[in-house]
Amino acid sequence: MEVSKILTILAYSLLFIAIISFVFAIMYHYHFYWLSALSIYFFSFLGGFSIGQITVGLTFIPLILAIGHSFQWIKSQTQGLILMAAGCLIGLLSVVFIGNYIFYPLLWFI
Repeated sequence: MEVSKILTILAYSLLFIAIISFVFAIMYHYHFYWLSALSIYFFSFLGGFSIGQITVGLTFIPLILAIGHSFQWIKSQTQGLILMAAGCLIGLLSVVFIGNYIFYPLLWFI
């Protein structure tokens, strides 16, 4: 099997894990937000600098929600929606202004 096919399967598996863990975090327990954030980030990294640049901004949504639940800042759905909007805004601004540098922490380990 070619390396590109393996990486494609791995990338879409990470995307699937990210979506499922986000749903589990909403339905069951907020700890799944951490898994969702990591999965989206690694999917974005494997997606390269095409779709990866767009999807890396989505990492901040479950990350902000995980931080909000961990510090018990989210007590109602309204507060959760406010933090979700903040995650969208941070993700959008980081993609626009930071760009490819978001991937650099992961590149240090390679």
